[in-house]
Amino acid sequence: MLVAFSLAAATLASPGVAADGVGSGVLTGQGSFVLTPNGSSNYTLHAYLSDMGFPVLVGDTLVYSWNVDNASRPPVYFEIHGHPPGSYHVFYNTTANSVSGTWTARIQEPYMVFWRNDHPVRVNVTYAFNLVQGQSDAWPLYLAPVAVGAVAAVGVLLRIRERRIRPPP
Repeated sequence: MLVAFSLAAATLASPGVAADGVGSGVLTGQGSFVLTPNGSSNYTLHAYLSDMGFPVLVGDTLVYSWNVDNASRPPVYFEIHGHPPGSYHVFYNTTANSVSGTWTARIQEPYMVFWRNDHPVRVNVTYAFNLVQGQSDAWPLYLAPVAVGAVAAVGVLLRIRERRIRPPP
């Protein structure tokens, strides 16, 4: 019983997540790519977030930042959108040469990012994404073992106290 109580206390005292570590709930990634002049073969980039290593689920938050040649070049179009069967939902869009923000998935569907260069010059886009996984709806169930352990510990303490108070026969 003492071991169970010690484990419960240690669990409550330690941090629940570790930044960017296994089981931390945070996925990180960064990279860069070239968008060629408008109208040429690679003037857009259209990618599933899951293919980029970010399997977005309902409640997850994407923390994103990107820039075009360190914000020194013309702006590009950017959007986050979903592709449910037979549909297309735009959740965020902007035209800029540098953007930082957050977006939280409210529904479940395949999510994508899209960049488009509308200018006659070649640009380099550098991005960094962090996907913060949403909290499970079942989180109250994690408290049940702690509550059971606490009640058991109180019961043991009361039993010990009762034995000390009663004189031996």
